[in-house]
Amino acid sequence: MRVRLPDRRHPGWWHRRLPATALVWSVVVAIGVAPIGLGTAPQAVAATDSAVTAKGPKVWIPKDKKYGPEGKVTVAQTKNLVDQVVHVSWSGFTPSTDAMGGLWNNGPQRAVRQPYYQVRVYQCRGTDPKITDCYDSTLFNADPTAGFQQKTPPAGTTFPDFPSNMAIAVTDGNGSGFADIEVYTADQSPSLGCDDKHPCSLVVEPNYGGDTASFTDTTRKGVVNCDDHSLDQALDMASDQVLQGYTNKWTKFKTSEQCSWERRAVVPLEFAPTPAACSDRRAAFTAAGLEPAKRAMQQWQAGLCQGSDPISLQYGFANGDSQSRADFLAGRKDMALTARPDTQVPPRPYVYAPLATSGISVVFLVDDPKSSRQIRDMRLNARLMAKLLTQSYAPQGSAQVASVAGNPGCIFDDPEFVKLNPVPSESKLTWPTLCAYFNFSPTVLGTTADMTYQLTSWIASDPDAVRFLDGEPDPWGMHVDTFYLRPAFSGYPVDAFSRQDSSGLVKAKEDPFDRWKQYEWNPVMTGLVDVARKVLQNRPNCINAQRNTDGSHDQCPALMPGRRTLFAIMDTAQAKAYSLPEAQLLNPAGGFVPPDAPGFQAAVADMTVDPSTGVQSMPYGASDTAFSRDQKAYPLTTVQYAMLPTKDVQDTKAAAIAKFMRAVTTTGQVYGYEPGRLAPGFLALTAAQRTQAADAIGHLESQDGKLPGNQAAPPNPPAAGSGDGGGSTAAGGASGGTGTGPAAAQVSANGSSGGTGDGSSGSTGLGAGSGLTGSGAATGGAGAPAAPAPGAKPSATPSGPGKSLSAAPVAAGTPAADRSGTARLLLPIALIGGLVLLVGGPGALILGGTPAGEKALAGARKGWARVRRRP
Repeated sequence: MRVRLPDRRHPGWWHRRLPATALVWSVVVAIGVAPIGLGTAPQAVAATDSAVTAKGPKVWIPKDKKYGPEGKVTVAQTKNLVDQVVHVSWSGFTPSTDAMGGLWNNGPQRAVRQPYYQVRVYQCRGTDPKITDCYDSTLFNADPTAGFQQKTPPAGTTFPDFPSNMAIAVTDGNGSGFADIEVYTADQSPSLGCDDKHPCSLVVEPNYGGDTASFTDTTRKGVVNCDDHSLDQALDMASDQVLQGYTNKWTKFKTSEQCSWERRAVVPLEFAPTPAACSDRRAAFTAAGLEPAKRAMQQWQAGLCQGSDPISLQYGFANGDSQSRADFLAGRKDMALTARPDTQVPPRPYVYAPLATSGISVVFLVDDPKSSRQIRDMRLNARLMAKLLTQSYAPQGSAQVASVAGNPGCIFDDPEFVKLNPVPSESKLTWPTLCAYFNFSPTVLGTTADMTYQLTSWIASDPDAVRFLDGEPDPWGMHVDTFYLRPAFSGYPVDAFSRQDSSGLVKAKEDPFDRWKQYEWNPVMTGLVDVARKVLQNRPNCINAQRNTDGSHDQCPALMPGRRTLFAIMDTAQAKAYSLPEAQLLNPAGGFVPPDAPGFQAAVADMTVDPSTGVQSMPYGASDTAFSRDQKAYPLTTVQYAMLPTKDVQDTKAAAIAKFMRAVTTTGQVYGYEPGRLAPGFLALTAAQRTQAADAIGHLESQDGKLPGNQAAPPNPPAAGSGDGGGSTAAGGASGGTGTGPAAAQVSANGSSGGTGDGSSGSTGLGAGSGLTGSGAATGGAGAPAAPAPGAKPSATPSGPGKSLSAAPVAAGTPAADRSGTARLLLPIALIGGLVLLVGGPGALILGGTPAGEKALAGARKGWARVRRRP
């Protein structure tokens, strides 16, 4: 883009616009540093404040057969941890190589002749752990006094209560690398027991070889010699294979990890209190519904049950959102959380109070099959989502299943997907080419959920998607699975996903071929946590079509890192906590937008308000609205509400609910990882929403029998700038994509960012960050900007230049991204903003047209004229 610089010989434009510019900057900076509740912008960088860099081992230099300088290990967040993904990076380590000594570029592997000099990352008990304290080591829970010289522990004791979270990764040629590891609280792994009273640690363990199995000197009787590197490559001693499979011939157990352990780096971790810390308190009231609000609710719960005047509540969401509303209306629950207004005549009086804004994310784990690098940028539109959710891709070839005959084998073969996601030649990346039956159906929630209804409402409002769902082929000839046509299928929107097509291959008579599509898609019935758990374990949601000897079918096995082709739909807060890449979605104005703060802010500003309830929602399908013209609005943005009873509630219970609500809608809107703060992935309430919440709480306290529609509501749509850095500043910073307020800092610092087309991340996740490679360098993602958004509606202006397809090296277990991004700039920005305010205040006075202002302006003009005349 060409930028015209101002002509110094004609500065009149500058002094004519000085007053307006000063005022604009005053307003913008005021928004940027204004409190959210009781917080300020620096609250948004809590995670990066706890980053720790520790000494690493001395680097092993294979070609010189000697050790060099110490490396470094950095953990991006070490305090106020919950069940989340933590980013670990290192520098000054030995680069990973193949058997011939060449640099390894195929990602981490666990097999014979795998790369040498891989790195393991463990979560361990305590801050000075032994190998017996480290989860998923072969010696976990073994005898700590015996160390590496002990006999085989009893079966089941080394892997007691949860799947492994150990991460394995490779090191680049420059000596840097990274891994993302999910850290477990005591709720996930009681045997680790990590909580606010029991600190834990991360151990980063490089494998630099050595006679770790005591092969070369039989007189040592199992005592290893880590300085003997003569067998490093001959017996794979410098590979991860020795840590997994080599048995010490004296102990008769897999204890061949001692040399790696002796070179470990240890970083202590501190965990935040969880709601489990409140379990000994009697709940003052009960609440139910809206699992996407869980991370905010849990952080609020953990904070509010502490201190001298605690509040405790019982919160759950197991029965689905519609049942939670029914339980509340029937008086079985004291409060319900919802994203949809209830349309029935209420059997009990209540009002709606907004809690926070979040979104629905389409996450993906997709690797380039040639380089094994993870691809972290993707664009999707409503029609592609409809294809994914209606089983419309054809397994085992295009003609073998009648319901999808002639369709592409998977989304990566779909010309529409390829058009939306071009691969710049300079990136040297490719989309997967394998279209097996297990890689084209996203993992989704199967129980009734407001998020399902909203997602399918968005799809049902898109003209292209509607025509596809009605049976009209797309421009490339692909058609909807015939089992999803009316009247057999009721059509979208729906509040629960279920498989409609269980048909088989043409003329097939026996299982599995006569019911092949029965095995490809199985919505998860056990909650969004399990949706995310499948993704974190690299597991597709399918059932293995091949029968066991007893006629049963196993779950599909996990996909190897470097070969993943997974999609899932979950709440944005969970996607951020687990650092999962999130797709940019096409909105009606033709913009591709990620689920981040600017996208949420713009969407909240575009929302309409239901006059009968006061509930805000996206105006799907409505023409000529702010949303239909706003390229910056994320289309799956959601305002979350509490249904508060306004009659026949005991005074003590009403007071407890009101106390909770006042806390979470004021101090609970301050961003942070601490208990009581607003969790990552949420956008704080706007000023208008906080007014609505306060009004609702007043009706709760007075028990005046008010009903939805009798309370104050935000403007319809909210006035631009009605927030104070919260969700409705889209007409200012958010709509322009800059996100000047603390709310913008929150989700951008802890989640996805819009990307720049230069290798920056479009979807990072937990912690501040925009780098795609995890090490801060674009390793294959940089390139020329993509073409303007293909797939934009004909009447809309295409969005700005898109990002190149970007990638990151793959770490086993979870995706990664560098966390050293924009959050660290917030404090300097706030300080600069204060200085600008000092200038902006007089600017506003000048603009006001007062005599004093005119006098000041005249003086400024004279001063500027003198400056101009100086040589």
